[in-house]
Amino acid sequence: MGFFDFFKSKDSSNGEDEKTAKAALAKATRNLDIDISIAAHENWKIRLDSFVEGRSTEAFTASDVACDKSCELGKWIYSDGEASLGKYAAFVDLKAQHKMFHFTASSVISLTQAGKTDEAHSLLNSDFEKLSTRVKQRLIDLKGM
Repeated sequence: MGFFDFFKSKDSSNGEDEKTAKAALAKATRNLDIDISIAAHENWKIRLDSFVEGRSTEAFTASDVACDKSCELGKWIYSDGEASLGKYAAFVDLKAQHKMFHFTASSVISLTQAGKTDEAHSLLNSDFEKLSTRVKQRLIDLKGM
């Protein structure tokens, strides 16, 4: 999915007027700092790596981290984002990638807590890294509008 796919409604094969989509984006992102959301999601890798290595002072629980509605981006996705952009393919993709990002982060925590640090590192450096990149790319796409 690329930059111009953002303007395609998931319900329409013809797409929607670019002007209408940009207005919806402007409305939706009034309460979202995309740069902070990108930085926060980049920081997760550092935090989880520290946790896996046993150097973290954070008390992560897998169930809390799995909840994609708790972080600032998640709160935005399920409120302003969904209300204004929910019919666009790129938003639907962002929502799905963000959900999987949190699920995979919670799996890293579960594996670490089970003493499976090699598996946790492997997941962190493969699937988690890919999902993180996808979330950041989708946010960059929104910012580039």
